[in-house]
Amino acid sequence: MRKGSNPSPASYRYVSLIIVVYTAIIILILFWAAQVFITVIRGAPLGDSPAILISSILIPPVFLGISLIIWVKLFRQKRRGIPGYRLKLKLIGLFTLVVISAILLSGLFPMFLFNASIKLWLSPGNGLALEASKQLSSEYRNDALNRLKNLAESDYLGILLDDASRDASQVWRDLLDVAPYLNAIQIVGGGRGRMMGRFELFFPPGDFEKHNEEGALPEREVDGQTVLSWQSFRNNSRIILSSALIRNFEANVRRIVTAHGEWQRLDRMMGTVKGLLGGFILLIISPLILIALFAGIALSDMLVSSLSALGEATRRVSEGNFSFRIPNSEKNELDFLTEPFNQMLSGLSENHARIIHDERLAAWQVIAQRLAHELRNPLTPIKLSAQRILRKVRDGELDIALAQKSSGLILREVNSLDRLLQDFRNFARGGTLKRSRLEVEYLITDIVEKFRTMRPEVKWLLVSKEAVLPIMADARQIERVITNLISNALEANSTEVTIEWNMVYRRNSLFFHFAVLDDGEGIPAERAESIFQPYNSTRERGVGLGLAVAQRIVYDHHGRIWFESEIGKGTRFHVELPAGEET
Repeated sequence: MRKGSNPSPASYRYVSLIIVVYTAIIILILFWAAQVFITVIRGAPLGDSPAILISSILIPPVFLGISLIIWVKLFRQKRRGIPGYRLKLKLIGLFTLVVISAILLSGLFPMFLFNASIKLWLSPGNGLALEASKQLSSEYRNDALNRLKNLAESDYLGILLDDASRDASQVWRDLLDVAPYLNAIQIVGGGRGRMMGRFELFFPPGDFEKHNEEGALPEREVDGQTVLSWQSFRNNSRIILSSALIRNFEANVRRIVTAHGEWQRLDRMMGTVKGLLGGFILLIISPLILIALFAGIALSDMLVSSLSALGEATRRVSEGNFSFRIPNSEKNELDFLTEPFNQMLSGLSENHARIIHDERLAAWQVIAQRLAHELRNPLTPIKLSAQRILRKVRDGELDIALAQKSSGLILREVNSLDRLLQDFRNFARGGTLKRSRLEVEYLITDIVEKFRTMRPEVKWLLVSKEAVLPIMADARQIERVITNLISNALEANSTEVTIEWNMVYRRNSLFFHFAVLDDGEGIPAERAESIFQPYNSTRERGVGLGLAVAQRIVYDHHGRIWFESEIGKGTRFHVELPAGEET
């Protein structure tokens, strides 16, 4: 078998593009991550980096724009009716959907998790707690200093210090009873210098000259504790009250202040971080969508080129060209189907010729048998009548009444033969349609009235479900369809025949629909598939062309005919004819 030409290199071009785009993705991601890392290390705002902004904002639209152009070209192929465009669209859409779904599942979940974590870390409650901690630490310091101030300005302190009967230890005990927060007191000058409390908290005497005003003295750090001091003057004496705050107070305050500042900085960066994350996801999605498009196009081109060859072979065979063969190609993705398909065509070619010969022979046999049977029925009474007339003439006993009776019988049977031959002729050649505006409901009414006169014992019902429109049809042929269907119903031993009609929509087109219902014997299942075939009849006298002729006429009018039947309950034949059909 001859070798076919190699497939188009377009598929390999798309594979190369996939490799190029995938490499570009890796480079872009590494570049983006490096820029983010460098910016964070430097402590600069992420939004101030041009490289990050360009890679996050400008590059994704470029890839998405290329993808959009490819989709537009694919839909143009659809409008031009290029073979295989539906398969291409489905494969490409499936690839794109899989890629986007995978990215959304693997990318959005971490993003949502990160967003939830950021919201948890940077929740307003945490910020308020840090702010409140700063405020409480400040109030704690101020409250401790105010207590020292109030004690220094109180009359109680003056009374204790002016009472000469109390020694230093007694004064210290009395002070601690009313001011347990006090840790040290220094009294300098006035002829009565005293130092009570924790000696390590005493304000350095060498610094007295630097602070000669009443009020708070500079804070000091002693053994990890912050020491607050208040200085006042009374009776030419310098009085310094000192109180130590809780251990590591200043260190904790600095941590709170640092944490609050960091919280505010991160809170300001929240929008930028979210934008960068979205840009990063787009940076990944946009080229991967392009890769999915290239992969779908490459795969679909490979499949479509192979399927097109099968489609072309099928079309040739449907046109009757059983000698056509699919060229064999080593690079055909469906090469495993080519050889069996060609073998099938070889078998079909042989079987087709044999079937045509057998069908023609069988058809002529059936026609000959049916014609012989149907012709024999009227010929017998014709022969007997003619013999009777001849015998009477030979005997001289022929009278007018006998001649008229025998002649009438001969004429009826000849007319029957003529109708039989006319039915065969009509079925064989069909005839040209003579379309005209036809009110089918009036035609049905007229035909039923004729049958009502011939068969008054049958109950006749006409049911119009809605107003109907006229159609363009051959009135005589549509009359033959209706007549054949009603005759078929009567031959099924029906006692009630109903004809219904209405307008229906099928595939956005309007059709006139009518149905003939009977309560007769029904159609057995074994006859259902062959009911519309010619010469299919169970009547003693009949060639079985009624339903075959009806089907052909309906098909000639671009309509359809079908039936529903149940043994013992009756049969319903349906006919749909297009409304407004002119050709």
